[in-house]
Amino acid sequence: MPQMDADDSGPATTPVAASPPPPDRTAGAAAPFDERPVDAPSTPVGPPTPSTPLDTQADRQTTAAAPDTAAAAAPATEAAAPGADARARANGRAAGEVRTAAAPGGSVESGSTQIAGVRDRAAPDAVDVRKVAGSERVGAEDEGPDGEAVGDRPWRRALIAGFWIFVAGKVALAAVTAFSWIGEKRPNVTAAYIAAQWASQWDSKWFIDIAQRGYYPEPEKAPAAFFPMYPMLIRILTPLCLGKPWVAALLVANVASFGALVVLYRLTEREFGRVVAGRTVFYLVAFPTAFFLTAAYNEGLFIGLMVAAVYCLRRQHWWWAGAFSGLAVFTRSAGVLLAGAFVWEYVRVHRFTLRTSALAVLLVPVGVAGVAVFSLNAYGEPFAFLKAQQYWGRHLDWPWMPVWRGVQSLHSGLGLKYGFSDVWVHNLLELATALMCIALLVLNFVGPWKVRRDQWVMPLIGIGLTLLMISFPSSHQPYPLYSASRFGLEIFPAFMILARIGARQWVDRIVIALFFMLQAVLAAYFVRGGWVA
Repeated sequence: MPQMDADDSGPATTPVAASPPPPDRTAGAAAPFDERPVDAPSTPVGPPTPSTPLDTQADRQTTAAAPDTAAAAAPATEAAAPGADARARANGRAAGEVRTAAAPGGSVESGSTQIAGVRDRAAPDAVDVRKVAGSERVGAEDEGPDGEAVGDRPWRRALIAGFWIFVAGKVALAAVTAFSWIGEKRPNVTAAYIAAQWASQWDSKWFIDIAQRGYYPEPEKAPAAFFPMYPMLIRILTPLCLGKPWVAALLVANVASFGALVVLYRLTEREFGRVVAGRTVFYLVAFPTAFFLTAAYNEGLFIGLMVAAVYCLRRQHWWWAGAFSGLAVFTRSAGVLLAGAFVWEYVRVHRFTLRTSALAVLLVPVGVAGVAVFSLNAYGEPFAFLKAQQYWGRHLDWPWMPVWRGVQSLHSGLGLKYGFSDVWVHNLLELATALMCIALLVLNFVGPWKVRRDQWVMPLIGIGLTLLMISFPSSHQPYPLYSASRFGLEIFPAFMILARIGARQWVDRIVIALFFMLQAVLAAYFVRGGWVA
């Protein structure tokens, strides 16, 4: 069920008053209903005061009710006090105990509200505590067989939220792109030319060339570094896009990015609640290098497949998780991390009891085998994609070394009066991204925003992605953390924890302002042919 951050649930409120316990009875005497005198004041369970938000009643209150006061109101019997009316007897029931299970580490489990002491035979005019306390909150309804709220439409909500954030991001980027030619008296460009620029920069050319020509040998088998999934989709859709591969490339990238936003919203809502889900998706779209989700790159496709795999793992849909994981590794090499995530989550759920569903993890190496087949067919060796990394200067190193070299490059740049140059600014962006991701992932395990132990699979994937990002630096000096600012987009657990911290208004405003302003500058630079990451 979705989890709500404690910081998002609103201010603390006054607990719902509980009825006093019934009077002492003689030993062995049974009391089927309340035997208070007729003139004794009753304590009905009513709605919260107008000044108290409904959602805070469900998320922040704990009303202690004595165990022996859970007797329901019953029809009148011979033992009823003379002259007692039906309303007094109905209101003799104990108030339902509304308690919210606090998750380890301080996060509140939305949707885990448990109602005690309210029976089906309550009087017709009595107020239903569940409807009062939980009608405005995710998971307050009764649960269905799959753990979802009956009558709820979480995917519809995710589609709507993802759609509007997606549209807002594209409108902002369109404005930035239009102003990228400001200052030129006669730029001599058209709308089609400007749109095509998003599919003709840097790695975009490699993807489109592979889609048109297949994997070609020169230079130094470099195309093998680009995995087949994205070029295959471009090739398939090109005939439907008037034969223009750059249109197909943008179509695939943007549709995949939209899907990634929807699935990320749904996963985050399930784990931390709607408010955190909205901020998570918004922060991802606002991130300084999020314009790569619009360009003809495979970032959006990989993020969507990876998050879909994690969502299926959390729902214990093992075969779907394996399928999405296999497609993710067919898109980017970092997808192999999902095999470890699968094993972790499967063991957490089933311990070491193997079932047929455990075989779904084999779909991950099937994805790797698919890449090897393409490499074998094009270059005569199945692991040409590994050797191709030499062309890009990638090599294995201790994870702290590239970070340290990034710090040194910034310091030496200032000392040599090269500060704020192109190289210096790039290193600052890459280093800041790496350090931000590391810090946010640490906060998943310590501090007030740490996640529950059963949610560890998400930050563990983030740690794996971060290690890959910083452990395979480029020898192309002077960029020790080559493309780290772009790879940071894939570390979705960092955006989840940042969204929880963003419950503080001043943090939220700083993040939005900083992210959007940096993205505007970098996007304008990128669309004019500048290298960003």
